[in-house]
Amino acid sequence: MALAAEFKRASPSKGPIAVHLDAGEQAVKYAKAGANVISILTEPHWFKGSVQDMREARLATQAVAAATDQTRPAILRKEFVTNTYQILEAAANGADTILLIVAITPSHLLKTLIDYARSIDMEPLVEVHAPQELDVALNAGAKVIGVNNRNLHTFQMDLATTDRTVEKLTQRNLSFFHDYDQDNTARDADNVSYSVCALSGMSNAEDVQRYRRLGVGMVLIGESLMRAQDPAAAIQGLCLHPKKYDEATSTLAGGAYTGGTKIVKVCGITNPEDALVACRSGASFIGVIFVPKSKRCVSIEQGQSIVSTVRAFGERTQSASIITSNNNNDNIVSNLISKTRVLENESRRPLVVGVFQNESSDQIRHVVETVGLDLVQLHGREGMEACSACGVPAIRVVHIEASTDGEDNGKTSQERADAIINSLTGDPVAILLDTSVKGVQGGTGVTFDWDVATNLQNSGLPVLVAGGLNAQNVQKVVTDVRPWGVDVSSGVEGDKVGKKDVDAVDKFVKGARSAALEAQKGF
Repeated sequence: MALAAEFKRASPSKGPIAVHLDAGEQAVKYAKAGANVISILTEPHWFKGSVQDMREARLATQAVAAATDQTRPAILRKEFVTNTYQILEAAANGADTILLIVAITPSHLLKTLIDYARSIDMEPLVEVHAPQELDVALNAGAKVIGVNNRNLHTFQMDLATTDRTVEKLTQRNLSFFHDYDQDNTARDADNVSYSVCALSGMSNAEDVQRYRRLGVGMVLIGESLMRAQDPAAAIQGLCLHPKKYDEATSTLAGGAYTGGTKIVKVCGITNPEDALVACRSGASFIGVIFVPKSKRCVSIEQGQSIVSTVRAFGERTQSASIITSNNNNDNIVSNLISKTRVLENESRRPLVVGVFQNESSDQIRHVVETVGLDLVQLHGREGMEACSACGVPAIRVVHIEASTDGEDNGKTSQERADAIINSLTGDPVAILLDTSVKGVQGGTGVTFDWDVATNLQNSGLPVLVAGGLNAQNVQKVVTDVRPWGVDVSSGVEGDKVGKKDVDAVDKFVKGARSAALEAQKGF
């Protein structure tokens, strides 16, 4: 799969993303990691871009290519192009191609711009975001079709937009399918008349694989790479080479979990403003507590407001459709690994988790439906089986009694881990470990013996770790234990209970992500 890595300082829907980055330096990182195209947003108002960014990206990548005797990536100008001057300006400042958007371009002008681009040896990327626009693009002579999965009017994201476009091309018997062998070489490339590129909403290997199966030739990824602590590692994680994807998904169980930290959960959110802070920092899960005795308990109305904010940030209008099921085997750990991979894929856009404790399944389902929760977390004595009665997938909390000597009631950390493994059923979607202090479950601000988590993961079970985490110790747990996920609540609050400290949230999330990248380098 070819990759267009995008340099985008900001966007209308997300606001500032990484306004401080140097375009040339970022482009070189993309190029060295294997990007085939560098897409540069040059629009100044909404995207904070400039022609200077494009020029710097071209000069920097060209210099590296000359020094290493490598082919440089193509430079794509993304802008609201409506006249031939902008195309000529793009070429004069280092662009190899330009984006033309059907939604803002009359059909007669679109053909004029396509013809002009080709007259100066540019093959334009023509963007559509609805099947009807595909007709306009094809009639104007477009050969490289880019599908914007984001609705330009509502900013809502729908990855199936590319699927529908591909289906329409297939119905017309137009050849576009890009098939790759195990050397990542395109088969029958000379017989393909069109190219299809997916332009928005992708962030991980599952997204890439989804479109590879459809015959899409290129994916364009911007925001997740701009936010990444290590863009090269992020690109490697996309598994652009089909062999890499096969290797990454070839085994589900039988060895220790070594995937590292994928999920960062910020819990105890009580207002939309804090939810937005957590989302912008890169949190995967936003935790909302519906336990009456909790100081961070929210009302139905507060929960709805938080859900609305998280959905708007993730550019969606409804609850996530998280489909998990047990594989056709009796290996519970293998089934849980499969489910956590589904959650990883779904969490590319933040999910809202409702936390309950010793609540009836009827009440849980009522809150899930009324508030619009994506997931549930059971934090009391409900048992594993209760996770199947919540209306949405449920995370099960296992409480670890805090101790200072590494033992609990005469049991070693390995014995406690074995007991947890033996208690598992196929009902939960994931397991979260939290601290219990003298019967108080959760919200203790105290860490437990992390060796329990290490032993569980050595058994192959990915776990989330909570209890006493904060911006100061999250890097240590991520580095030493390498849990599948980390969860924080009081550790990122200010002086007022239930009100998050903006800097602490940002440091926690970014610290976890940064430490995860460093820890993964050893594997």
